[in-house]
Amino acid sequence: MKRMAGFNKALALVPCSIVLSMAVGCGSVGESTSDQKVYGGTRVPAGSWKNVVAITQKSGGMYCTGTAIAPTVVITAAHCIKGFKASNVAVYVGDGKEGGRVTGQYQAKSIKYSPKYNTTNDIAYIVLTQEMDLEESDIVPVLTDSEEIDELLAIGGIGRIVGFGNRDDGGFGVKFEVDGKITRLTSNEISIGGGGKDSCQGDSGGPVFGQLENGEWRVYGVTSRGGACGTGGIYGLMHANICWVQEDSGVDLGLPEGTCE
Repeated sequence: MKRMAGFNKALALVPCSIVLSMAVGCGSVGESTSDQKVYGGTRVPAGSWKNVVAITQKSGGMYCTGTAIAPTVVITAAHCIKGFKASNVAVYVGDGKEGGRVTGQYQAKSIKYSPKYNTTNDIAYIVLTQEMDLEESDIVPVLTDSEEIDELLAIGGIGRIVGFGNRDDGGFGVKFEVDGKITRLTSNEISIGGGGKDSCQGDSGGPVFGQLENGEWRVYGVTSRGGACGTGGIYGLMHANICWVQEDSGVDLGLPEGTCE
């Protein structure tokens, strides 16, 4: 199951015909209550993780999460923008609002999902018409260094999942975080969480962060899919697609020299 917001939460007032890219049917997303909650999370302190943004309808209402990796570029999941026009997508920067009824402050100029998109290439980018109001220090670097990859991406390691999605208290639309253990790793994806710590509907497209031994943070995951919330999820690896994002968007992402050679 993809992890876009359930219609009984943020999109309760949005017609099904507008949301063309839902991986599950318009009737089925909000029908099951057993998997509509995320477990084990805590609210992000106000003003923290500013680079974690919400993907919204232009008319208002968040339905997915994303990660700002440059002043005008947001990474999210392919299933969050497939079937949408850029003119109907905006990005919200802030701590969120209970119920998810927020209006994006930044209009999408262009959107594109991976040409390899299938179950395992669930990544997309959004280029905005103007820069987001973020400091350089707010944007967490993408994990690309091979030594750092070896340090952070290991079975049993800890990933921090951040998003605006559904919670175990029945809420939705406020930025929360939870730490989960890495349980599986491939060249393109990573599995994280379980045992009550997980992402959920509305967290799709959002990030997973890792903290290096030196205390610095890197972003490496893109929330893709999972079963019942709380049982663990599957996340795309950002570095596996980041050179495509830079080349296809034409935006210099400030990646370390030699990353895309």
